[in-house]
Amino acid sequence: MNDKEKYRHYCKITKDLILFQQDWWMDAVCGKDNWDSIVYENNGNIVGAWAYPIKRKYNLKLIAMPMLTLGMGPIITYFPGQKYASLLSHEQQVIEELHKQLPPFDLFDLYFLPIYKNQMAFHWKGFTQKTRYTYRINDLSNLDKVFEEFNSSIRSQIRKAEKETTIIESEDIELFYKINSLTFKRQNKKVPYSLSYVKQIDEACKNNNCRKILFAKDNEGNIHATVYIVWDNQSAYYLMGGADETYKSSGAYSLLLWSAIKISANLTKQFNFCGSMLSNVERFFRSFGGEQIPYLHLKKVNNKALSILLTLKK
Repeated sequence: MNDKEKYRHYCKITKDLILFQQDWWMDAVCGKDNWDSIVYENNGNIVGAWAYPIKRKYNLKLIAMPMLTLGMGPIITYFPGQKYASLLSHEQQVIEELHKQLPPFDLFDLYFLPIYKNQMAFHWKGFTQKTRYTYRINDLSNLDKVFEEFNSSIRSQIRKAEKETTIIESEDIELFYKINSLTFKRQNKKVPYSLSYVKQIDEACKNNNCRKILFAKDNEGNIHATVYIVWDNQSAYYLMGGADETYKSSGAYSLLLWSAIKISANLTKQFNFCGSMLSNVERFFRSFGGEQIPYLHLKKVNNKALSILLTLKK
């Protein structure tokens, strides 16, 4: 088996992988031929594995983030009963070995999942490192406590929306995309992903029984807002959402997120808002009482012409 085949087999036999590390997720967001993997083995055991996207543009080879993916990064195996001088040193050793196997690239530009706290191995190799943030409710076992942690204005919005709207589940991905697109149109921005791309992700998540589409609808049948959540054994993730500006005062979006959190409590342990660095979005997510969680943005440019171009764009 080549490394990609080994990675697919590893995904099948390994429990509790993060959703965004699954081979079927990579197929959905990258395309089956637009990602590869590297594997580090020791004594016949896979100690580390890493799936990474590959994009080709203007004869450049890019290892760059696919859309609608919180983060990526190596999978590191810890064997029960094995003694480690330090878990951190074990992690860095595995990352060092995987880094050696990375193919040549012109640009490396990836977000690493929040589980990776320290990437000194990459820093030493000349990668730049920036910190991004998301918000995460770490324990969904007590929903009363979760609700009490919400900002008072969010609780008021939820109570108001409960009187005016109903939350429904739906399979209508085209309607979801229509409402989702309104958020970008309101900002005079082009929707960054196509309907076909969203359908591709939706089909993969549906086949793996890990997604729900929720709508907030009033008594007249008007759709106020929508959210799309996915999950794995550890966490649920707010992947996408949107709202109709006509009904912005209804509080439906807050109610939708509360509904998503309650649904997630029956499916997994945590809820991740897949945060935004935009101040108004960050402020809204923070109002739900989650913990601010850092995650890393690692970047390296190996092409001089591209480096100059990117510098000029700043």
